Amino acid sequence: MSSSVGHIGPWLDWCTPRYSLKDARAWVNSSIDHWEQGQALRWAIVGPTDKHILGSIDINLPALGQPVGQMGYWVRRDAVGRGICTQAAAKALHWSFECLGLATVELFVQPDNAASIAVALKLGAKLQGQREDQIVYNGQNLLANHYTVTAEDFALLDLPSAEPGESLSFSSNPVDQCFTRYNNSYEFRRRVKIPRA
Repeated sequence: MSSSVGHIGPWLDWCTPRYSLKDARAWVNSSIDHWEQGQALRWAIVGPTDKHILGSIDINLPALGQPVGQMGYWVRRDAVGRGICTQAAAKALHWSFECLGLATVELFVQPDNAASIAVALKLGAKLQGQREDQIVYNGQNLLANHYTVTAEDFALLDLPSAEPGESLSFSSNPVDQCFTRYNNSYEFRRRVKIPRA
C-alpha cells in the first residue's frame, strides 16, 4: 500500500504513509459489520493467486428500502491501466442489480480525478451535475461530479475484460453464494446475515 500513497492519497484521506496493519484489520472488521447490518457491500479485488490485494469496491446502501446505492472504488498504482477496476466494478454492479434489485447506483468523483471518471464512463455512468455534500476529505466537503448508472443502461453495455491472462476475482464472502433476487434492499438486509469469522 505504501507504494500507492501518492496515487490514492490525493483522493482518499485514509491512504497515508501511516496506514498500518491495524488499520487494515479494522477495515475488514467494519466491512463484516456493514454486511451484517445491510449498510454497505465491500469486496477486495484480488489477483490470480488471491495473495495480492489490488484494490476494493464498495456499494453503500444509504436509504432503507430504497433501490439506490452509492459506489466507490480504488486500485493500487501498479494495477492502473489494465482494466482491473472497470472489470471489478462491473461485477459489483451486476451483483447489485441482479441480486439486490437495485435500480440505480450513484458515483461521486472529484472533477480532476480523471482515472476514476474514466472508469465511471466505461460503466455507463451519466453525469447528473455537481454536488458539494458527498465527498469529505480531511474534514472538508469537496466538489464532486455526480454520476448515475441504471440497471437498464448497464444491461446494454458490452464491457471490456481485463488484460488477456488476467484472472480477477472478489475475495471470498458467504454472501457470494446467495445469488438470490430480492425484491428490494430492505428484504436483503432482513434475510441475509453474514457469520462473523
